[in-house]
Amino acid sequence: MKRHFRLSMLLVGLSLASGCTFKGGDIGDPIHRKFHWFSFVAGDDIAASCQPDLPDRVRLVYNAVWGEQVRIYEWDSVRRLLGIRVFGAGDLRGVTLSDPVAGWRSSDATVQLDEAASARLVAALAEDGGFGPPSVGLDLPSRSYHWSAATCRQGRFTFTGWKYPSAAFDGLRFPALLFGHDPDRASVRPAGPIPVDVMWEYDRNRGAAVDFTLKVGAAGMAR
Repeated sequence: MKRHFRLSMLLVGLSLASGCTFKGGDIGDPIHRKFHWFSFVAGDDIAASCQPDLPDRVRLVYNAVWGEQVRIYEWDSVRRLLGIRVFGAGDLRGVTLSDPVAGWRSSDATVQLDEAASARLVAALAEDGGFGPPSVGLDLPSRSYHWSAATCRQGRFTFTGWKYPSAAFDGLRFPALLFGHDPDRASVRPAGPIPVDVMWEYDRNRGAAVDFTLKVGAAGMAR
């Protein structure tokens, strides 16, 4: 059962590399995610609509080893609603004949931020470099711990990231603030060394598992 579970989980992500442009929709749905993940993380939809006269938008993704836990945090400067999506290894107990991918759907939550909390998040992200010059050339491997940020701030789009282990990752302020608002904060996977997974390595060597790497470019995600 564990073997079957592993393969089912990985097959959901095999088409990531051929993703399509994200223009909206439910990224928590594993089929939608399968084709749009790169574009979603890159913030292609945010970049396309980023104008000085429109509300600021923020999309932060915490990759706590792809296939184990990914957390998405989004908010805008008008409604101050913090949207949270979490997905991971999946759960075969949620699978039914009518919904065979139910176990891989995200769990979602929405938190209303007051003006002060929203301002603290924006200030922390600004201090951490989320709106500034991107970390051009930084690799963000799927089998790692990293943050990515796609933002539209005062009409200027930025995509950047932070990878563990690094001084930049360790010095981030915004994650603690986000986790403090997360109703399921107890389940957050802290960054740390990634143990050798013999079964995963075996699956990758025979083509049953895939990994991928995102790269920060000068004007968005490098393609």
